[in-house]
Amino acid sequence: MVFEDKMIMNGEPEEEEEEEEEEDMVDPLETLREKCEQTEHCVHAREQLEACESRVGSRSETTEDCTEELFDFLHARDHCCKERSSKEASTEYSRPVCTDKMKADLPVSLLKDLLPHLNIYYLDRIETAASTKGISTSVIWATIWRDLDQTWRWRAKSALPNQDWKQRSLERLFHMVMFTQVRRGGSYLSNLSDSSILSMTVKHVRVLSLHTSTKNICRLASGDLRPILSTLEKGVTSLRLLDAKALFKHGRKYVLFILHRLLDHGSVREVVLRRNPDSSFLSWLMSRRRGPQGGLSVSTAPETSHADGHCSVVDNGELEEPAAKRLALDVEENPEVLCSEFSSFSSSAEHCPEGQIHSLDFEVSKCEILTTVSHILPTWLCLRTLHLHSDYISISHICGHTHLISVLRACPTLLSLSLEICPPADRNTWRQQPHFTENKVLCLEKLSVKSTGPMTVKCFLPALTWAPKLNSLHMTGIHLSRQFFHTLAGSNPLLKVLKLEDINLADYHQEILHFLEYSVLEELSLKDCRLLDKCTVKKDFLVPFVEALKGISSLQSLMLAQNRLATSAIEIANLFSGCHPSKITKLDLSSNFILPAELLEFAQLLETFRPVQRLTLDLRFNPLDRDPEVKGQALRKLISYCNILTDDWDSRSTMADHVSVM
Repeated sequence: MVFEDKMIMNGEPEEEEEEEEEEDMVDPLETLREKCEQTEHCVHAREQLEACESRVGSRSETTEDCTEELFDFLHARDHCCKERSSKEASTEYSRPVCTDKMKADLPVSLLKDLLPHLNIYYLDRIETAASTKGISTSVIWATIWRDLDQTWRWRAKSALPNQDWKQRSLERLFHMVMFTQVRRGGSYLSNLSDSSILSMTVKHVRVLSLHTSTKNICRLASGDLRPILSTLEKGVTSLRLLDAKALFKHGRKYVLFILHRLLDHGSVREVVLRRNPDSSFLSWLMSRRRGPQGGLSVSTAPETSHADGHCSVVDNGELEEPAAKRLALDVEENPEVLCSEFSSFSSSAEHCPEGQIHSLDFEVSKCEILTTVSHILPTWLCLRTLHLHSDYISISHICGHTHLISVLRACPTLLSLSLEICPPADRNTWRQQPHFTENKVLCLEKLSVKSTGPMTVKCFLPALTWAPKLNSLHMTGIHLSRQFFHTLAGSNPLLKVLKLEDINLADYHQEILHFLEYSVLEELSLKDCRLLDKCTVKKDFLVPFVEALKGISSLQSLMLAQNRLATSAIEIANLFSGCHPSKITKLDLSSNFILPAELLEFAQLLETFRPVQRLTLDLRFNPLDRDPEVKGQALRKLISYCNILTDDWDSRSTMADHVSVM
């Protein structure tokens, strides 16, 4: 058996056994290989392999094993063999001469049996051959993901599409090998060293998460792992720092260098900070992301401190912190100094580039952080999305002359704002909203607000009025007022996505109908909104509601989960009736206590109306197991017009949970 044949079965190259051959016999396969090894591609690959072996030989201790270089050389030679063999090899030597051809020649049944036993390197290489035979490797990658992520059962409802399993699996493997430990029980890691795993998986890392293991993180700045860091610079688009304070306790200079390479020289566009980052780190993070100073004139009115003790934005004269308090970058932490110190990254350029962070997501632990952010955001010209969340933020930080309002007024590029807030215990701390001047409007296109306690929408109505370009609004746990829907209709004509969750809409039927009359919505989600709780006759609202939805020609998605529709779900089928049926393609009726008989009636109406476009229908978490035969009849009727999302609901074991949700 030749060298490559052994690699396929064992995962690691083995030395070829010397065989006694007659002197007058010439193996055409060896001749073909010798010719291929003289090609430019193979010569270059061999030089890389020899250079790697030279490095390894010159070091007493190293984790480098030249596996990747060896694989590259063999692949280059095998590819050449594959091309030339079709022209030069005789029928006497028609057996496969390279690994890729061997894989393509395997029977489908054998290929299917082989896949679960391959390590990730060969699973990756065999994908193309398997695909040509109609075999998908996504199931194998999904199995690997479940073995790596023990919490996958809790996230099954939000499962990733098939094409993402491989990327997520290899990304998770990289983090485990690089920063923690990985169990070696599965065949997918057999005969692979840590360096081989890192070399393969690093190309699939899109989200890099840095935890508190400073020692392992600092390894990325070492010479041995410098190629890994270079690859991360090219591929990582999102950076998550889970405990910035702990990261800087040891090896601060190394961590800053790594962050500088990823943020300024790399492709990172999103930064997520968790566990309460302090002001000094935020200042360092934002110091090189301010954009051209003078390219934009930002005017903010002076703000005064409040008697209730809440911090407020200081006036223009104080935007530059006093020298004693301002965080000045130490000379050794200057990006240019860091790059020159780590010599292999040094450049002839006088200055390092400045990163372009478009999205910032962080927790707020104290007022000083908001102060730091509010000072710098007005000149952070590339920022598009800001997410703030913590129990620390309360109504008083949004209402009145405080940080967030001033940030919204001053930051010209902020298009998306997401808030997770906690209402104040003392309602007397609520303050009146400030008034913008006539020429002041917000650039916001997307606003998301989630409250962890009772809170009124009154504090956000002015913000809606000031955001004429708003096209997406998501609110959770807010107490609405009658003015809310009137404000949307009058001030947000471009609104395309409206998501309301855990909000009681039982008293706002007329306001909803009025809003829908002038709407250009593409997506409407009313989840757990108690729509019919106060209806004596439920049709009195559902009939005009359905007619109003049919009048929105742009509507593509309707989600009515957890609204206790039950028998009333039948009325929703009328969306597709008449001369002008709805064109929606996604309908969510999950968790509505729909019984099999009601689903059958719904299916019969749908069969009569025949929707214009195929519908994705979500029926999960409904007690359809009450009558399996009727359920089967309904599903058979629906399947002609719908892609159905359902589950194996068991009323005996899940009814208690269902009742608690209802």
